[in-house]
Amino acid sequence: MAELSSITEVAPADPERDRLQPRTLTVLVSSTIFARASMSLAFTVAALALRDMLDSARLAGLATVAITVGTALASTWLSSLMARRGRRPGLLVGYLFGAGGAALAAVGVQTQSALIFLVGLALFGGGQASANLSRYAAADLAKPDRRGAAISLVVFAAAFGSVGGPALTGTAASVADGLNWVDEVGVFGFTTVFFLIAAVVAHLFLRPDPLVVSDGLRPEGLARVGTVETFRQGMRVIWANPSAKLAFGGLAISQAVMVTVMAMTPLHMEAHGHETGNIGFVISAHTAGMFAFAPIAGWASDRFGRRSSLAAGSVILVLATIITGLAVDAPNLLMYPGLFLLGLGWNFGVVGGSALLTESVSDEEKVVVQGTGDVTMSLAGGLGALASGFVFDMAGFHILSLIGTVSAGLLLVWAFSSIRSISSGLRAA
Repeated sequence: MAELSSITEVAPADPERDRLQPRTLTVLVSSTIFARASMSLAFTVAALALRDMLDSARLAGLATVAITVGTALASTWLSSLMARRGRRPGLLVGYLFGAGGAALAAVGVQTQSALIFLVGLALFGGGQASANLSRYAAADLAKPDRRGAAISLVVFAAAFGSVGGPALTGTAASVADGLNWVDEVGVFGFTTVFFLIAAVVAHLFLRPDPLVVSDGLRPEGLARVGTVETFRQGMRVIWANPSAKLAFGGLAISQAVMVTVMAMTPLHMEAHGHETGNIGFVISAHTAGMFAFAPIAGWASDRFGRRSSLAAGSVILVLATIITGLAVDAPNLLMYPGLFLLGLGWNFGVVGGSALLTESVSDEEKVVVQGTGDVTMSLAGGLGALASGFVFDMAGFHILSLIGTVSAGLLLVWAFSSIRSISSGLRAA
């Protein structure tokens, strides 16, 4: 109720927003570190745990599917909650769902129940949805020419959790061993704790709410915002706007290519004799590419434009999938740079696409559109993960990578065509 009453507050002048932005970014960075640590830990073992339960590599991709579908559903609902009440309640609820889902997944692993495990992973997706939407909260108070940098800072913060998370896999397994539990139970126990910490940080310190301060909520439009916020209506807004459509496509394709190849990397490496520790380090290299160089992606997006950032991301994804396609025997010489570049290409695509999507629509429409974009990202990742298991089992990792190469190439053509179109329009004017 306190959040509802705060909606009536008048947005402060620009100097006040400038004063609040560093605090807002600090809180978002802090909560994101713990949330991403939780997510990276879960992704490291989820597919392997499900493969062991079902005794099927083909169905192992269902673990990623469950998380991404849960993320998609949560993104819609959390976006609606944010539009009505602000960023803070949405982040809090999502992180709590993530913690509960991780705890349920631990129960599923211990009891060897694939159904309980998958339900837990779907709920876990709520935490991922909050972590994803937090990057938009960073842009609420940012100046137009600093939106890319603000978004990239939160993405960059994820590097600390995403790289450090998989490194805790061995420690978590040792804790579980000491309690006579299945190793993966320790991993999901750690993820539960990290999501709870992220929830506490967001709830206690994200005050005032950046969406409220930026005048993203209006008393006279509150009911209308609640009714128009559906996926279908968000898609109508996007499809009527060429810039938003490109951003939307860039987010979806970048996510699909990244998830499709990443989801089967642990199984591909294990099949060629790699131990869990080495697999974890490759995943750490991948997540470093996803997050550690985000400030560069943000600077490039602000300096050279959002479309150029999308084009650069697609070029990197093409190179990454060519390298992984050549890694038929999973040599470290190719797996490390391939997965690193896969993450880096995703980084440029998501930072550029998020900034372009945010500024392509009105303030009144942005939360709806942001939620729709993240829903589609999650669905694209979920479909990619589901298909990856079948392609990997029937055709191999190199064919999986080839599909990623083609998809990233199509995004490159789309982004380049958009850049050319805008340049031609400027010359004509």
